[in-house]
Amino acid sequence: MKRTIWAVFLCAALAAGVTVRAQDIPVSFADIVRSDKIDTLLYRQSLVRAGSPVTGYRVLIFSQGGNNSKDAAFEEKERFEEAFPESKVYVSFEEPYFKVKAGNFIDRMQADFFLREIKILYPYAFIVKDALDVKGYLGLEDAAEAKPEVEVPAEAVDEK
Repeated sequence: MKRTIWAVFLCAALAAGVTVRAQDIPVSFADIVRSDKIDTLLYRQSLVRAGSPVTGYRVLIFSQGGNNSKDAAFEEKERFEEAFPESKVYVSFEEPYFKVKAGNFIDRMQADFFLREIKILYPYAFIVKDALDVKGYLGLEDAAEAKPEVEVPAEAVDEK
């Protein structure tokens, strides 16, 4: 036990004596040159990752089953879009209910803020876990057709 205490004390004493000044660091971040190939690879990786859904949160504002529930769901979607045009709204069918969900939130806190915003018009709304479309969340819907901002050299592209 005494050895452990002395070892901790010795490590703490050595660590306290070591100081590093900013002038002692030989390379700054400004001196690092990044290749365009790295930007191209990062862009391609973001496109690949955007293809798979991510678990996130949405706010359920409407759920109904039975006759005319589909029409009622789409009417509720239109009404919500008029009240909150900046939010994305989704209609889904989970047997036997048509559900209207709003928003794309990665964490529950964002969803809670949004829920508080709409609680006046939708007092029975609540937060649900849902699979988010990453392309829609990141704004990459047209990413497949869009040209990357980084120019890709001809030899870097694999031609098949």
